[in-house]
Amino acid sequence: MKAAVLTEWETIEIRDVPIPELEENECLIKVSYTGICGTDLHIYGGHHPTAKSPIILGHEFIGTVERIRTNRSVDLKPGDRVVAEPLISCDSCEACREGNWHVCRTLKLLGIHANGGFAEYLKASVDKVIKVDARLSDRIAALTEPFAVGFHVNQRAGVKNGDRVLVIGGGPIGHIVGLVAREGGASRVVFSEINPVRIDQVKAFGFETIDPTNEDAASRVHAFTDGEGFDVVIEVSGSQAGLLFSTEACRIRGTVVFVGFLGKIPQFNVLQAIFKELTMVGSRVYTFGHFQKTVKLLEKMTLENKYDLEKLISDILTLDQLESAIQSMREGNNLGKILIAL
Repeated sequence: MKAAVLTEWETIEIRDVPIPELEENECLIKVSYTGICGTDLHIYGGHHPTAKSPIILGHEFIGTVERIRTNRSVDLKPGDRVVAEPLISCDSCEACREGNWHVCRTLKLLGIHANGGFAEYLKASVDKVIKVDARLSDRIAALTEPFAVGFHVNQRAGVKNGDRVLVIGGGPIGHIVGLVAREGGASRVVFSEINPVRIDQVKAFGFETIDPTNEDAASRVHAFTDGEGFDVVIEVSGSQAGLLFSTEACRIRGTVVFVGFLGKIPQFNVLQAIFKELTMVGSRVYTFGHFQKTVKLLEKMTLENKYDLEKLISDILTLDQLESAIQSMREGNNLGKILIAL
């Protein structure tokens, strides 16, 4: 099969490699689309703390079941359109024993620690595979994994009806976090973003924005929230400025959720967190239950047709264009979600 192999840091080669051999309780998936994630950029550059090469990247994928190897009765057959939760847990650490497999002490992922979706075929556990409704297009289904991140973030934040939510960072994940917050009942969702292209992207979905580089951010927070601050602030930018703004913009006894990776030990205003009695929450990937519910959410959003989710996709490219697409994203020339068609 044809696959894009990260042979060493900053080097991807298109190779013919063997189709994966199935072990018990695994299925073979013929890939339709795989999305490029910011994590892929970190791995490509050699900055991911646990990834090793050679590896086939890609953990955001949609495909069709080609073959199944299991003696169990499963609701799965060849031809089914599926997505798969890409997490691989040890099942024995304290987190796994308590059912929190997504924060496994030695958590691994398809596309990072095992071969992923930038290939014609990949294999996944039958327990991780979820069927996709025929009314959900392949392109939108390929967004399931990043939407699952956004769904889990909102669950960790406890977003409820009437909440005023600030999302710091308007990249693909931030954009999705905001959409899910709105779907979850938030009365107002505002983005803090400094890149003019991303500001236009979030405005296209009807979101209001704050640009801290061109306006008084504190005054804008005051105006948006009647002087109270946001009920929930979700920091997705992974910037020092975003971290400092998160505690400033949050109301007394509000919630701040940390999503973005800063890459170094962060600093934020501890006094504001103490004096306001803020709830500070971390959010990592998603639970399997949240991944399942995300598929249903995307189906609901598609049927209701409130949003043109295709606008989240900036380009659909071929496998041969993967490395150039990663380079374009690293240089800031493409700020949307790129899908690779297989």
